Amino acid sequence: MQSQTPASEEWLRALLPTAPGRSAVPAAAYNAAAQLLAAEQHVDSHEARARVHLADGTWITIRAARISTQIAVSLEVTAPADRLEMFIRTHNMTERDGTLLELLADGSDTKGIARRMFLSELTVQDHLKLIFAKAGVHNRRSLLAQILGTRAH
Repeated sequence: MQSQTPASEEWLRALLPTAPGRSAVPAAAYNAAAQLLAAEQHVDSHEARARVHLADGTWITIRAARISTQIAVSLEVTAPADRLEMFIRTHNMTERDGTLLELLADGSDTKGIARRMFLSELTVQDHLKLIFAKAGVHNRRSLLAQILGTRAH
């Protein structure tokens, strides 16, 4: 580790608590850097990144990139679209579930979702109940809180 910002140091310590004065470099940072090396050697074509969930509910994305001869690892809050993609995959949602969740996350109400998906409002409600069961929630607010990383009130 050559340098880091105070914000990245806080996130790194959240991922891997270490004694003061010692560098915290969690496995996810090494994994992103290793993925970059694999891509450079044409062993693997996946993007050099990892997503990690912090204890406070924040998702961060760790990316690695080459800067001259060094590897730079950056940390950023995971974008809502990436969170939605992860949520869909990790909760075994169907393509139709994903479409409905995208519309819901964009702020559409039942009527708007029904119109855009060419469904009745009752079908949308029934489909939402199935999604709630898959996600282990009981309402839209809790569902959106999980997807978007906000708190349900």
